[in-house]
Amino acid sequence: MVLPAQGADRAADLPVAGGGKVFRDCDDGCPAMVVVPSSPEGFKIGSPESEPNHTDDETQVEVAIAAFAIGATEVTVAEYKACVAAGGCKPPEWLEPGGQHNIETGSSRYYRNLGDNLTGPEQPVVGVSYDDATAYAAWLTSKTGHTYRLPSEAQWEFAARAGTHTAYWWGDTLPSDGVVRAACVGCGSEWDGKAPAPARAFQPNPWGLFNVHGNVWEWTADFYCDDTASGPKDGSPRLTDDCPAQGDEPPARGVRSMRGGSVFYPAKVMRSAMRARNVPDFRNFSVGFRVARDLAP
Repeated sequence: MVLPAQGADRAADLPVAGGGKVFRDCDDGCPAMVVVPSSPEGFKIGSPESEPNHTDDETQVEVAIAAFAIGATEVTVAEYKACVAAGGCKPPEWLEPGGQHNIETGSSRYYRNLGDNLTGPEQPVVGVSYDDATAYAAWLTSKTGHTYRLPSEAQWEFAARAGTHTAYWWGDTLPSDGVVRAACVGCGSEWDGKAPAPARAFQPNPWGLFNVHGNVWEWTADFYCDDTASGPKDGSPRLTDDCPAQGDEPPARGVRSMRGGSVFYPAKVMRSAMRARNVPDFRNFSVGFRVARDLAP
């Protein structure tokens, strides 16, 4: 469903997540968005210590998240290219003019080997940095009059879980019913360990989000910090690079968080609570993003 154009705020009138409906703020580059309800009392991000493959930076913390909207899919090649064409975004690394990884003129096969799984319009865009992702969100904001951004870690995890408390939205292990629900090393898909799957591959989670587990890592808005307990409790991102030291280890500095795992990683790192990090100018064929959007009060 395409809503009327820029400046019109209709998202608040739509059913909350679970209704299976999406909206777009424009029909020429705007991603499909899903409205996510506010979190229930007592909701926690992170995982219990009893969860297999739990890591020390997944300490459970109670947060209260207001309703917001998030991309139904990872931002696609077609959507990102619309921003590039409009002058709002730099090309992804695989189209960077003069770059060694340019699939048309460069010497490297780093991206070229992915073929149509890299360049197809409905593929998740990869080879984009945190800075590129925030530039895309800023372009959407100026284009539509609504505030787009990267989701916070808390928002991303809440939306990915879709009301569940298990390692993945479908349960604690890979499905045993013969249905493939994600692309990862060992997930059983045709893309495992080879290339990203299309942005709408597999069944979405109960709130209508595709590929929250596996496929490509997704940038979030937060500075990464080992100590989740010191972060915001209202679901907003950690925007100050002030992580405390953990024991004898120096604090993380200058790195941003990523979520969701990837087609090139095993299932254990695509759990809802799993966290990764990298510097904001990092680009890679396993890293993309999805956007979030504020709703009218």
